Amino acid sequence: MNTILFTWHTHSDTLSDFKHALTIAQNSGAKSLLLLTCSQNHYPEEELSSLLRACPLTIFGGIYPMLTWKNTLIKQGALIIGFKEAFDVTLFSQLHQVTNEDKLEDLITNTLEQKNNYCAHDDFLMFYDSRINNIEDFIDCLFECLDHGINIAGGGAGSLDFIQRPCIYSNQGLHSNVALLVTLPSKLNIGVAHGWKIFQGPFLVSDAHGQTVQGLNYQPALDVYCQAIESASEFRFNGSNFFDIAKNFPLGIEDINNNLLVRDPIATHNNHLQCAGNIPINSMVYLLESNSEALISSAEQAAITAFTATTKITSAAMIFDCISRELYLADKFEHELDTIAKHCPTPVLFGVLSLGEVANSPNGAIALLNKSIVISSW
Repeated sequence: MNTILFTWHTHSDTLSDFKHALTIAQNSGAKSLLLLTCSQNHYPEEELSSLLRACPLTIFGGIYPMLTWKNTLIKQGALIIGFKEAFDVTLFSQLHQVTNEDKLEDLITNTLEQKNNYCAHDDFLMFYDSRINNIEDFIDCLFECLDHGINIAGGGAGSLDFIQRPCIYSNQGLHSNVALLVTLPSKLNIGVAHGWKIFQGPFLVSDAHGQTVQGLNYQPALDVYCQAIESASEFRFNGSNFFDIAKNFPLGIEDINNNLLVRDPIATHNNHLQCAGNIPINSMVYLLESNSEALISSAEQAAITAFTATTKITSAAMIFDCISRELYLADKFEHELDTIAKHCPTPVLFGVLSLGEVANSPNGAIALLNKSIVISSW
């Protein structure tokens, strides 16, 4: 059954255009609205938040570095998708203040107990503030509290400068330090891929705390990382080009089934590597590499998986594609979008370029991903 009633997109960065479209969407007969906007828009926060609170329909979504509509990249602008159903949306707030697993479990359990219908739902979208430093702990606890067996696709909101600002939309306004969980009316099919392979290693993570790798092979992590790249490539670090080089060489944690969980080094501090995801101490990590053809091919495989797993008519397809893939592919990125669109059975194909992705891992658990693409359809 087609659940989509309304679609709208624009390359305009003005709040007046977005406000006008929101009015049209409210008059479309839709009961729920997915709102996605670009961080480059710089909408006035107070005015935007008031606009969200005044909306009589269920709303959810967020602010992302870029958006996609079919095979088009939107670097500034907005998307609105209107649904026939009134989706159930749960807001988990102030996550940065929850400092241990027991308190996280209490917060999640108490929030879910206010809902009466979660036992009947297994399929979810998730939108979250990418600058929450304990998002992986939240994801792990959420998986336990929802009693396994769930399907989920999601992505981190925010901006490329990695400065935390309110970036999640709900009927209560504009939020930071929150995650939104949105129930879907039908089964979610997911394809996940990254396209990276081992370049060098393994290296022992001899010292780490959360997302910060402090030591590799009992030496300063940054020194080991840079030396490994410079010894086997033409790249040279000069103190100001770390991110430009690091986007080509993420870290990978290999599991017992030889699957690689990718971790993206995004900054350095005190000879440490700051990554966009946790790396456990005493784990073994590899330096990874890829090329444009491999990344695009991986996106195609994810599309095939997502779009052929269902026997029903797909009403919507949403992509959570890591922003660093776009930075890596540059002018070839639209080839990735073309490849996905070629396999998509619905004209309602849209997405976000995210700062971290969320999806089920091969063993069924929920994982935080980097440099990956998650394609979902329902």
